[in-house]
Amino acid sequence: MSVTIESVLNMEAFSDVAIIAGQKGINRQIQNVYVMEVPDIFSYVDQHGLLFTTLYPIANNNEAMMSFIPELAKQQLAGVAIKLGRYISEVPKYMIEQAEARDFPILVLPNDANLSLLTNHILTALLGMKTSMLEFRETISQQLHALLLQGADLVTFVHYVSQITGGNIVILDNSLNCTASSFDIQDDEFTVDREQFQQWFNSSNITENNPSIIKVNQTTYGKAELFIQSIAAGTKRLGYLVVLIDEPGKMTKHLNVVVEQAIILLAFLLQTEQTIIQKERNYLDNFIRDIMNDRYQSQAEIIEKAKVFRWNFNFPNIILLIKSQKKDSSKRLSTYYKILDSGKIPRIIAGVFDVPIQNCKVIHYNGELMCLISVAFETRLQQRLKTAGERLIARLADYGQLGIGISEVIYQVHQLKTAYDHALLVHRVNDQQGTSESYVQFYDDLGLYKLFYLINDHALLNEFIDEKIGEVIHYDQQRDINLLETLTYLIKNNGNLQKTADEMFIHYNSLRYRVNKLKELGLELDEGHKFTEIAVACQLFQYLNN
Repeated sequence: MSVTIESVLNMEAFSDVAIIAGQKGINRQIQNVYVMEVPDIFSYVDQHGLLFTTLYPIANNNEAMMSFIPELAKQQLAGVAIKLGRYISEVPKYMIEQAEARDFPILVLPNDANLSLLTNHILTALLGMKTSMLEFRETISQQLHALLLQGADLVTFVHYVSQITGGNIVILDNSLNCTASSFDIQDDEFTVDREQFQQWFNSSNITENNPSIIKVNQTTYGKAELFIQSIAAGTKRLGYLVVLIDEPGKMTKHLNVVVEQAIILLAFLLQTEQTIIQKERNYLDNFIRDIMNDRYQSQAEIIEKAKVFRWNFNFPNIILLIKSQKKDSSKRLSTYYKILDSGKIPRIIAGVFDVPIQNCKVIHYNGELMCLISVAFETRLQQRLKTAGERLIARLADYGQLGIGISEVIYQVHQLKTAYDHALLVHRVNDQQGTSESYVQFYDDLGLYKLFYLINDHALLNEFIDEKIGEVIHYDQQRDINLLETLTYLIKNNGNLQKTADEMFIHYNSLRYRVNKLKELGLELDEGHKFTEIAVACQLFQYLNN
């Protein structure tokens, strides 16, 4: 319930009062009343106030009269009530036109109107409304506190707030990821336009009248369908409470009061939850480090202890090692913790493999994110892992480019350390090659790179390259011709000239000319062992020079 221009006009004391302009602003809320006794009244009024005046202070000042209505509208007052008779006999036409143009209500009071009595009627209504509001606020506060004392978690709390408000609730973290909601929602069913969200929340200009800010399934929500409040503890922002307004008629009239009380307790809940999560992470990190360092002798003991962390740790297992491509170490670390806080990795993995979310655990380990996945025996394992990696890169795109190294299948706990080293080798090989884009790569697909990386003597490697294909490299450098590219395609196609010509989009005879030139430079392309050595040298050259 609120006091508006319309509700004031319906009061018995205002039965002789008429609205002569700004009819469209009749639903403007009134939060205070003022009586004009000085010319510079604008310094003494606030928005949503109703100003009572005889215009005595400015009646003989044409300039002040002309700017009176525009200035009140600029101050966002609810309206003005003018008493006629003693100082002005009628409201000037230009004032009426100014008010109409701004939907700013002008009320006309009769000659015998008592301003004190009229203002008292409004103040009494405001007092009653505020008393009722205070009682409502206290009731909501008691209900929410009682819920917390009963041990409600974040999800239960959000469901309860949803029932009170009449709208669906979503809790977002600072990265605008959904951390809790009053309805079932999947990661791929919920998106936030981060730019529009921040522009609107920070009160910046938005070019569109009602741009799409949040999308749930196929339903879009603009600023007219959203009520958003920041959740903070002191100066630290913890996230946002978002109310989705699907049916305005079903929403509580005191939405702001409910949300105000809810975010106070949500801040407590989120801080408590973050503290618990961090402690659990620390214990889990230590547990996994102990496993990797062979401090457990029994595989059965490890599997049993993992249950303490709500982890279905079992075999076969796979390690996904996720590496941020950001150069700055502090930014990488921040990215890892944002990804961990989002909880997206276990949800995505569970969705791809159709397993419980408890089959996957993710920790920050030695400067990267290590994801251990308990998988079933199946023939499509590599395909699913590839899909999982690609989906992770797509869903985590907001965090920048990511590299994902995938280990071989792990069947025994003593193989975990080796599998981790192999997944790590994928990143080291890509780092050696200067890869800066996102990638998903299996250890099993590294081929000869597994061996190349283990040889630290690069001079020896370059000597082998020079011995096998050095003449080709020098020839290309001197004549700006890429015979090495031709050789690479030829190796890829197992020496098949026609297939190589087609793939390079050149004439068959042109390819034969290039092949003959390669032979003139000393390459033995027709002898199996020699051809294999040349192929190894080409791969080695690519490895060292990318």
